[in-house]
Parts: sequence; structure tokens; C-alpha cells
Amino acid sequence: MPSRFLRRINRLAATGLGIANLPRPPQRPERIAGDWDYLKTRMRWFIRRGMRKTGVPGLSIALVDGQKLVWAEGFGYADRERRIPATAETTYQIGSITKVLNAIAMMQQVEAGRLDLDRPFRDYVPEFTMRTRWPDAAPITARALLCHHAGLPTYYLKGFFSDDSLETLLAQLKNEHFAYEPHTVFNYSNLGSNLLGLALARLTGFSYEEALTKNLLAPLGMTHTAFRAVSPTLARGYVYDRAADPTPIRDLPAGGLYSNVLDLARFMRFVFADGSLDGKPVLGASALRATFEPQYPDLPLDFGQRFGLGWMLSGLPVEGGGQQAWHNGGTKAFLSQMALLPERKLGVVVIANADCAGNLVYQAAEEALKLALEIRDGVVQPPKLLAPEIALPRETLSRYVGDYSLMGSLARITLGKKRLRLHVLNYVLDLVPVSPTHFRVEYNLLGLKSVPIPFPPIDFTEVNGRRFAILRDRVLVPSEKIPAYPIPETWRRYVGQHRLLNPDAEFLVDLEHCRMEIENGKLLMDIRITGIEKREVKVVMVPLNEHEAYAFGLGRNVGDVSHAFSENGRLRTRYSGYLFERIG
Repeated sequence: MPSRFLRRINRLAATGLGIANLPRPPQRPERIAGDWDYLKTRMRWFIRRGMRKTGVPGLSIALVDGQKLVWAEGFGYADRERRIPATAETTYQIGSITKVLNAIAMMQQVEAGRLDLDRPFRDYVPEFTMRTRWPDAAPITARALLCHHAGLPTYYLKGFFSDDSLETLLAQLKNEHFAYEPHTVFNYSNLGSNLLGLALARLTGFSYEEALTKNLLAPLGMTHTAFRAVSPTLARGYVYDRAADPTPIRDLPAGGLYSNVLDLARFMRFVFADGSLDGKPVLGASALRATFEPQYPDLPLDFGQRFGLGWMLSGLPVEGGGQQAWHNGGTKAFLSQMALLPERKLGVVVIANADCAGNLVYQAAEEALKLALEIRDGVVQPPKLLAPEIALPRETLSRYVGDYSLMGSLARITLGKKRLRLHVLNYVLDLVPVSPTHFRVEYNLLGLKSVPIPFPPIDFTEVNGRRFAILRDRVLVPSEKIPAYPIPETWRRYVGQHRLLNPDAEFLVDLEHCRMEIENGKLLMDIRITGIEKREVKVVMVPLNEHEAYAFGLGRNVGDVSHAFSENGRLRTRYSGYLFERIG
């Protein structure tokens, strides 16, 4: 599954520097207290400016204050070719926002006494089994699955874009490995949500789709939210500016819902009413509040982040709003963000129909919350100040030099005349020190001038002898320094070109290049994909033994195990359900 974060890096030059000839912001009144009209005017400018800058065809937004829908509007086109405008009623794929609704449905089962968050999960799905390097680890639980601490891989890639059943996926997982020791670290996982969906079906006696609809969507009146794209208001998606109709997704509990901002505004009202909507109880207040309680606090490898049951509880750059709870979503061609300030009872949802919409969707949601806080409560955001560069001894900077695994992909930090430089994909970024361990990021224009860009700052830290460069995005992106490691002779035999034996109809269709190589003592899988999935990465593989190696590092898409074997004299590898064969 392509990393949306790496694709954001790929668009740095366009999004960070293409700001000329854009409209000026509207004039701010002397006093904006209670002036919701100013919020709408400012946000219309902000969104249209962002769409013009990024090329996003269509976007919808809704803002909720307690039980009041303050504003809902669409911008641009739901279907650019047919000139169908986007409105508040436009339906989009909402991706992983589905996980929040999935979590609420599980809490209904907890409240009904059918599910215990801390019992071994296999009590509910006995067939679940995966291979593990940690045989003595405590069993995984529904709690661990809900907050992504079960140690599961992020995805099982084979069949992701298909109509395969969750029962089929359950059988396929028997040959896969846990990515991390359970209960020790956050690792975002679609598989965890899928397992919870299987449990929901078994606990209720309905299919997963029927259970979520009957128990949650229907009681909330979310009549335009479903797992099938049947709505006449469905938006068309765009990938690299090419039209791309929504694709089927196997992982329904993790990201399969279609919805619109009006339905999701109803969901936010339900949250702000402590589990009721329009006087009708759907979930008890205590069960709902439990979803906002930080889980597994203070784990060293979580680096201070907070995660609830289905929610992210930290990372939004919104000051003075109290507790925050949010979740974003993304499919091939749709990006979404739902962000709430539960203590203030303010919430916003933004959805767009293009793969390039990530930054705009996130920033529009945050801008709306900041304005709402100021207009309603007088909470003013502190000014953004560019921290000054400090001089660090060369020996201090030298400690950070080396090769890193950034979400499994090879990145490199080098030391120039005065600054560290991050080499990732085809970019070279300057790291500007503002403390001995904290660096902001600038983009070097043709070696002539370095300019600040909207890129997460980087902190260098060490945990139990492991060294990290932490990209402080909304959800942190740990980049782990790669130590020296041995490469067994068996794995050296796999160096060379490989071909994919079992491609899917909707993924890895245009795999142009797949080559295993050894570079600077590291085993790498060099992958180049053209077409709609366009990307090029070098995945860092560390052998566990003669026949198994894992994607090194920490974070999404990392920890997955590849299996090497010989079949009829052919050297083959299996990774996340895909089969590769060495051809030269």
C-alpha cells in the first residue's frame, strides 16, 4: 500500500513553492466575536486558494458547534468532466474515518456485555492465528486492536482492492507474521479493524455491514452512509489528475464506508450529546467517554503520542482547545479528515476527491477549528515563529549521519559544510538546527538558497540503544537508524531482478522494476511502480534467518516479514500475499 506520507514528500516542490498569483485573504473585521459569517468568508477563501494551488477538483466541509450545524458547503466539482458541482450532499469514500464508527460499534457490544476489551481476542474469533517472533507475549485483546497496539502488520496487501471476504483474509493471515511484539508500540493496522469487524459479525449474528448499519448508522439517521457506492451524489475521484472511479475495498471495517459531510456532522452531534442524537440514546455516556481515554500511556516507542479507542488524541496543531480527537482517511482518490474538540463541543469534517488533497484537507479542518475557537470562545492561536538557527559542533551533527529506514524506505542523512541534509526519494532537504536535537526543514533551491517548507520538524532521540529521527507530523513518523547486520549467503542468492507472479487487478498493476540488491552492506528491495500507483522506493530488509527477512524500522508498513524459498529450482519470495520470482 503506497505511503501517503512519502507521496507528500514527492509533492514538496509543487505544494511548498507554488504560491504565486493566488488570491488575497478577505479583510478581517476589528472584532470577530460571534461572527460566524467571517469564518465562512475566510474559509471559502482558504479552501478555494488551496484548491487552486493543489489542483484538487472538489471538496466538502461541515462545521458543528454542539448540536448546531454551523456551516456545510461544497466547492469545485464532484465530477469535473460532467461539470457536476460538489455540495454538502456529495458522497465520497471516507477511508479510515470508518475505523472510528467501527470502534463505536464495538463499544456498543462492550456496553451490552458481549465483549470484554481485555479478554484474549481469540475467545471471540478462535481461528485467528499468526506466526510470531514473540511466543511469550501476552495475547492480543480488543483493546489492543482498537488503539493499534496489537503488533499486527499495517496491511495484508494481496487482495486489498477486491471483494474478498474477511473470512478469506482470516485464513490468509495464518501464514503471516506479527510485525511487532504486542502491547509495546503503536503500529497503525487495517488488519486490527478487520478482526474487530469479524468479531462484531459473530457477536451480533449479522454480517458486518448489516451489524454496523442496524446498530449505528440507522439509529443515527446516517442515511447516506453505506458500504456500497449506489448514491447518485457519488463523487468521482482523481489520481495524478486523472479520473479514477472508486475501487472496491476488502477491508470494510478499516476503510470501506461512503458518506457525506452532513451524515458525519450527525455523528459529531451524537458525540457531543454524550451518545444520543435528537433525544435517542445510541451509546451510553460512560462507554463513549472511554473512547477518549489514552491507552498504553508512556510507552517509550510511542514518543509521547496519545491514542484512544478508535481515535487519535494528539497531534493537531490547534492550541487552547482542550482534548482533541480525530481521524483522517484516504483511499486511492479520496482524502478526509474529521477533527473534534470534545470538551469544547466543536467539530469539523472535510472530504476531497483527489489524491493530492491531503495537506489541504488537514489544514482546512484545523483552520476551521482555530477560527471557531476564536469566534465563539475568544481563544486566539499563538503566532507562528520561525525558530532561529543555532550553530552546533560538527561532532554533534556527525552523530546523526547515516542510513535510516523511513516507513521501511531507505533515507540517508549526510553532513554538508554547515548543515545536515536529508536525502529521501529524489529530494535533498536541509535540516536546520534550532536545538541540539530539534531541526526544522528547508528546501534548497538549486543549491542557491534554502527556504522554509511545510514539512514536519525532526527530533533526534535514542530509546534502548535504538537511534531515531522522528518526523513530528500529526502522527509521528519514526525513522530508525540502520545498524550493521549480517546477510546470510542464502539471501545473497536472491540478489537480482524479480518478477511478480500474482498481480491484482487494482494494485501493483504497473510494477516496472523489482530488484533485490545489496548497497553499503544493506539488503534492499528496489521497487519502481508506474501508472496510477506511481512511486519508487528502496525497502530495507533485515534477515531473521536463512529464509525470512523483515522490513526494518518502526512505523506504518514496517516489520512485515518476507519468506524466501526454492520451488522447482526457482528462487521465490512471498511478501504480504504476493509471490515474486528471481529472473536474473
